[in-house]
Amino acid sequence: MSDATTEHTEHPEFFKPAAEQDSALGFAGVNAAQPTEDAPAVEAAPSNRTTGAVVALLGGVVFTVLYALAAWGYSAAAWMYGDSAEGTLASVFIQDRTIAFLSTPVFWLTAIGFTLYFVILAILINKGHWRTFVLWGLVVAILTYATAIGAGLLTVRAWTLTFSEAIDFMWHGIAFNPLVLVAVVLSREIPIWFGGWIAVKGRKLRDAPEGVQ
Repeated sequence: MSDATTEHTEHPEFFKPAAEQDSALGFAGVNAAQPTEDAPAVEAAPSNRTTGAVVALLGGVVFTVLYALAAWGYSAAAWMYGDSAEGTLASVFIQDRTIAFLSTPVFWLTAIGFTLYFVILAILINKGHWRTFVLWGLVVAILTYATAIGAGLLTVRAWTLTFSEAIDFMWHGIAFNPLVLVAVVLSREIPIWFGGWIAVKGRKLRDAPEGVQ
């Protein structure tokens, strides 16, 4: 008995769980709680903004070209209906008058303004429906009209006029000018047609199965 007691006293660790087993169990428990594979990264939803911006820029180019052609046609009509100096060649009159308009802020500020408004609209709508372009394209037309009026006031240096003179010129010289109205029509129609192009790509992105986009 004394020997057994002595052995138990000298070796108390015999009556305790092995430290190595505890450590191993604890290590295994921690490993078991950890995933064996990293969770797959969540992919960002595909965007139609880049395509929309590029198409809108193309729409701005088309606007600029058609606006220049409208200026040429307006100059030709002015020559045909007697708004030309006597003896002036039609080609010279039309060319000079067209170039004179193309060099004014009314032309290039209106073209730049429309392009900027359309690009912003395309980025905001992103993968939206075509009817959204039809609706908000009206806002683009209004902003383009306001830009054309402001550019006209800039052309005549409205700050050198009295307030009443500036208002009178705005209403009678700019607001209903045929070339300004042409800009309004173009800025209304181009977002509709080019917006349909953008919306087709947006619909494909919306309808594509997840992971295929």
